[in-house]
Amino acid sequence: MTILPVIAGTIANGTIPVANILTNTSEVGAAVCDFVTANITLGNVTTSVTIYNPAHCGVYGYYPSLQPLLSLVLVFMTVWALFGNGCLLYLICTERQMKEPGNIFLCALALTDIAQILLYAPTAVYNLVHEEIPGEGWCRVQAFLTSSLATFSVYLKASLWVCRFIHIAFPLDYSSLMSKRRLAVTMTICFLIAMTPPLVGIARVGTLESWTVDVSSVDIAQPLSLMLPCTVGGHYVIVFVTLSMIAVLISCVTAGLIFRVAWNNEKTHTKLTGIANHQFNQKLQAAKTLAIITGVQLATWCPVIIAGLLWNAEVITVDKQLILVDISFVIMMTSTFTDSIVYAKRKNIYRRTVEKIHSKISKYFERKKELESIPMRTLRRTEDI
Repeated sequence: MTILPVIAGTIANGTIPVANILTNTSEVGAAVCDFVTANITLGNVTTSVTIYNPAHCGVYGYYPSLQPLLSLVLVFMTVWALFGNGCLLYLICTERQMKEPGNIFLCALALTDIAQILLYAPTAVYNLVHEEIPGEGWCRVQAFLTSSLATFSVYLKASLWVCRFIHIAFPLDYSSLMSKRRLAVTMTICFLIAMTPPLVGIARVGTLESWTVDVSSVDIAQPLSLMLPCTVGGHYVIVFVTLSMIAVLISCVTAGLIFRVAWNNEKTHTKLTGIANHQFNQKLQAAKTLAIITGVQLATWCPVIIAGLLWNAEVITVDKQLILVDISFVIMMTSTFTDSIVYAKRKNIYRRTVEKIHSKISKYFERKKELESIPMRTLRRTEDI
């Protein structure tokens, strides 16, 4: 999606800061969700940028009466993401059968989902309540973390697919292949890859180029509406999309290899029996669960992809495009808790977590009650003879 910039500078024929114009487009006669081009000067270079008011655009810009509902939806998404991922983390940490090495990536994925929703939703609610976007400092932080967390998430899923493949195809070597050192190295590689898109954006900070509303080549970009986050712009988009597609390709190829192993086991003479067959089926069920999770995540991307294609094709007007972008981005952010929904359907993680916590609390109070019911023994002091 194309997002417009926050740039510190001055108007070519005046001294009005660009940041002030961005938050008050009425000074230059802008209408609702209008984009106004102005010249700014940085040193000896004069260039043109487009300025606008995000509060006038998107769903909130055209339907401000929906502010309570929009805020409620964002709060609901945050609570569900915290609860769902919290349940998943609790079970992984407390149940022995879920403490297999590869689930370290599942833990990291749950924490990443929590970080993503906390990075986006509270800021969006603040924007809606105060009708303004965050300051430049937080905008830069949000821009850096938004892209890095999204990239980290898709590579964690790719790593989890590789773990599932090793677990199924090489069960006897799984423990040795999934050593703590190798897991740490893999996690580090995922983290370094995740840092690439925002670092590309940071490397370009200070390079200001002319652009229009439809084509952006900016560095740090402010949101087009109050429901969108800040993000790094320019060439970062190409880097981000390329890295994401590589991760998706790794996941798809590994998934194909897993189901090929399953097919061979079913059709060839190597079909397992007894305990070995039961364990194989459990591993295959875990791979199927991951396949559903990956499919759901890709489905949440579809509205954003469609919105981007419509934007580039200029099929609909800009104001309608921004409404579509708002809605599609919120749909994409539901991926922060859809993982837990899938695990709840297939593994009953919500019920199991609530039951375990309730059982522990009940046992605590029962034990406390038993201790209080024990009569106090008084020691009688023997009299001196």
